[in-house]
Amino acid sequence: MTISFLNRSFAALLEIDAVRGTQQIMEAWETLPSAETIGTLHWNQGIAVFGGKDCPINEAIGLGMEDPVTVEMLDRVEAFYESYDYPSTIRVCSLADPSLIDLVQQRGYRLTGFTHRWVLDLTSWKSPLATKDPRVHAANLGEEMLWARTMATGFSAEENDNQNFDFERALFRMSSGIPVIAFENGLPAGAGMLAVNDGIAALFATSTQLSFRRKGLHMGLLDWRLRYAQQQGMRWATIETDPGSDSQRNVERMGFRLAYVTAELTLPV
Repeated sequence: MTISFLNRSFAALLEIDAVRGTQQIMEAWETLPSAETIGTLHWNQGIAVFGGKDCPINEAIGLGMEDPVTVEMLDRVEAFYESYDYPSTIRVCSLADPSLIDLVQQRGYRLTGFTHRWVLDLTSWKSPLATKDPRVHAANLGEEMLWARTMATGFSAEENDNQNFDFERALFRMSSGIPVIAFENGLPAGAGMLAVNDGIAALFATSTQLSFRRKGLHMGLLDWRLRYAQQQGMRWATIETDPGSDSQRNVERMGFRLAYVTAELTLPV
């Protein structure tokens, strides 16, 4: 697919890829003897997910990307989350059909956050780094728990003794995923995920341990995955960041450009 300007059809391609990745996470989660109650709701090219009260991907994705959103469709999403006693949460792409905005306004949804979606054309990309970072490598099967703990604590800065890392282990087991880990002086220092599907390479779950930040590991983790994706013949790379974050600055340094903004909308309980 060749584009001169970002448009709704290209945004739909990226959002559908996010739906597919989310589905793979949930399928992998089902292979674990998890104590969490998890569930999914599917429609056309969309998915709503519940993975426990603290799961970071509890949201509906894909609404309004292919067809107008109906009252019945939104009713299904809200009933799904109500069944778990959790607020209905929808990720809204800025290029979604206007019917979605109309309906959430009528129902009193509140804006609870923004995310930036970035895109990179891998056919012409050249890494700003001279060589691959030798501290980074693809994690092997025996490093599942190490990878999960490293990724989780890189975001939280501390480890909860009761944490079971089920979500992180599900990421590790994604069918299209390549988990990547970084070591500094023999110690696990950072981690990230790459998923490759139909010409699109999705980078996500990138974290660095607090004591190892400002050492170039985040850039090294990005660069390794982009080089790998390019070698595998992927056409596009995509990633999400919080607006104005350190991650955003590194993503821009790698050559990504802003594709669109997504908003998180939540229906108060």
